[in-house]
Amino acid sequence: MILAWIRFGLSALCMLGGVFVMTVSIIGLFHFDFALNRIHASAMSDTLGLVLILAGVMIAIGFHAVVWKLLLVLILQWCTSPLCGHMLSKLEYCTDKDLAQHEDLTDAEYREVDAP
Repeated sequence: MILAWIRFGLSALCMLGGVFVMTVSIIGLFHFDFALNRIHASAMSDTLGLVLILAGVMIAIGFHAVVWKLLLVLILQWCTSPLCGHMLSKLEYCTDKDLAQHEDLTDAEYREVDAP
């Protein structure tokens, strides 16, 4: 009986942590003005939030075949989320004509980056 309560507590703690991370991410998405900051907030938090929520579900379910499917979902998310964030950042970098005004680089550093 005590082990069931410990498992319930760990599961609830993981799920609440995941919900907290996702909520902070949503607040960050609406708070930031620049697209690259919003992409970073969403890409970092969806991976951590999903890990915590799926860990809570895996603890709650116990050792069943569903855990392997959830682990596969987690691995696929870990592979695709950074790639998606990188591609969106690259798109913003290539298409934003006013990117220089968002950077903290001095003029000399900016010319070195653009130099062939």
